[in-house]
Amino acid sequence: MQTIQLEHLFKQQHHQTILKDLTLTIQAQSKIGIQMSHVEATTLFKLLLQMLPQTSGVITGITPDHIQAILHNDGLYPQLTIMSYLKSFCRLSDFATNLDDLLQFFALKDVARVKIKHLSADQQQRLALLRAFILHPDLLLIESPLTNLTNAGIELYLSALAYTRTHSITVLLTSYSLEELVLTSKTIYRYHSNTGLELTDLATENEADNSDPTPSTPRPIFKVATKVDDKTVFFSPNEIDFIESVNGVSQLNVSGEQFISPQTMNELEQQLTTLGFFRCHRSYLVNLQQIAELISYSRNSYTLILKSHSKIPLSRSKLVNLKALINF
Repeated sequence: MQTIQLEHLFKQQHHQTILKDLTLTIQAQSKIGIQMSHVEATTLFKLLLQMLPQTSGVITGITPDHIQAILHNDGLYPQLTIMSYLKSFCRLSDFATNLDDLLQFFALKDVARVKIKHLSADQQQRLALLRAFILHPDLLLIESPLTNLTNAGIELYLSALAYTRTHSITVLLTSYSLEELVLTSKTIYRYHSNTGLELTDLATENEADNSDPTPSTPRPIFKVATKVDDKTVFFSPNEIDFIESVNGVSQLNVSGEQFISPQTMNELEQQLTTLGFFRCHRSYLVNLQQIAELISYSRNSYTLILKSHSKIPLSRSKLVNLKALINF
């Protein structure tokens, strides 16, 4: 795939600015995720497919015939069976691989003769992915693929997505959920309507990297300081649900609100470890008392669900330490 470059992309529609100052490089085999709304994602996809002209900015390297998109509300043909539906796309693309073998990799073999209207949401998402696989684009754009899926459905979709990527298909995903992007992408951006794309600290960690020094014995503290305008606001550790590093800035999450701390994640980890906090991911410190569930989507993907219903990633390398701390 040729490298695609978006430079200072700007799109206005119906007197509203949808995208502003969006700059992005999409290289072959990159695993990019972007946190953005449905309207923003749809507009971006249409620009890449050249279904819409940009208001300003430059897009280079685009070959629309080699790009496919799967939107969250994509329609299928409900009266067709999976097999008859897929065969029509095989004819369009001169696809030669045996469909029976392929259905196995997308966990759809047992429902191959079932009408699409009778499929679950989990199965329909995998069917949309398989349809795109058959068309074999250089670049596949997917919006919110894991939204509303069951835990088993997420695990099966992630497996099918990994299989898709092994066949030289570059996948760019968008979602409003950061958790979804952590599970599906390696390089994660947030889109801000005023400033464009912002690279996050949520890239997949190198699990083999043991270079981080062991933190020294933490000293007790009773309050964590944050800055709000010209004020300093203090929180007791038990009030904090979790702490997230956002582009190198520590952000306390307290009852659904975010507060900026002047301290680094390493400093906060040293101070809060003895007060019930755990570094579950390079970018997250979690209050152990707030953990309600642990979900495993695959051998390499773990998510913590908190009492507040927030979802945060757990690194595979941290799982053993967490088990020792909370005895499970």
